[in-house]
Amino acid sequence: MENVLIPLPGFTLPEDFPWRVKFVSLVDGQLRRLRASGRFLPPRFFGYYFQGGDPVAVSGSWTVTLDREPPVMDLPEALDGLTLGRYPIASRAHGAEPEFLLVHDRLDGACWLWGFAYGLRFVMATEPVSGDDGLDNAENRKLLGP
Repeated sequence: MENVLIPLPGFTLPEDFPWRVKFVSLVDGQLRRLRASGRFLPPRFFGYYFQGGDPVAVSGSWTVTLDREPPVMDLPEALDGLTLGRYPIASRAHGAEPEFLLVHDRLDGACWLWGFAYGLRFVMATEPVSGDDGLDNAENRKLLGP
């Protein structure tokens, strides 16, 4: 799959969307079970997709299967309507990856669709990286400049 980025002008999610879909509380619960000190500090970018009907959220090193309830369950239909079904964020099988990942910027609510592997790499990154070709290119490990 190419490194495809699809802007979604006018489609935004609220800044507190990760709390509304219980991503933050699920991660905090796991941290408590691990007896970790501190709390989860939500990063700026989150990714959302569906596998076999289950909603999945990703941010930093955390991947969480969410409950099947609104507002996250409304995402596939809203995006299918907006993109006329051309950029799916859902796969039918549990082990299969969808074609695209919905990326959410909590800073301004902006959203876009990104080819799954590239979008996943972006929302899982702990440091911004540059590079526009492969996922394993050494150039991708350089920090972005001002």
